[in-house]
Amino acid sequence: GPSKYLKPVRVRFKQGGKPRAWDLIESHDAVCVLVYHRQKDAIVLVRQFRPAVYLRDQKENEAGSTSGGGNDSPGFTLELPAGLVDKKGKSRQQIAAEEVLEETGFNVDVKNVHLVNRYRASVGLIGTVHDVYYTEVDDSMQVGEGGGLEEDGERIEVVCLKSSDVKGFLADSSKSVPAGLLYALQWFAMEKRLY
Repeated sequence: GPSKYLKPVRVRFKQGGKPRAWDLIESHDAVCVLVYHRQKDAIVLVRQFRPAVYLRDQKENEAGSTSGGGNDSPGFTLELPAGLVDKKGKSRQQIAAEEVLEETGFNVDVKNVHLVNRYRASVGLIGTVHDVYYTEVDDSMQVGEGGGLEEDGERIEVVCLKSSDVKGFLADSSKSVPAGLLYALQWFAMEKRLY
């Protein structure tokens, strides 16, 4: 059946008095959270398999291209805990806190999840709004292992990036990472004066 997450659409409109058509995808907005672990002085990231990245990695390998970076584990990405804004009756901030719990095992109070900024993703194709949040955790807030929701097929590994390694991470183009992570790490580096 049809996807509950994506819907291809062809839009027809006039621009400058001339008819135009544009193919796009309707989808949900999303949230992501930069989680800072105070005791470890580290950012809590998630590593997970992404089929779209795997397919792209395979095509690049077949073509002999390395434009996507030299990923030694095709299809795996490092990301911030994140999720779709698809839960009726819940604020984006509540969804962000839930994603932190589901993916990392840290239980954060919604009032301690702060909006950093928002941006539009894939503006030529999707144009969804992505909210970037920030929160801090410590060992006392860990109530589970994280790993995502098994019923959704998620298999997430929780990894930590030391604050002292952020600058080098940002300069390393060999990793498969989404733009939201790079943006959030740049923000963190400026806030913590890592440069």
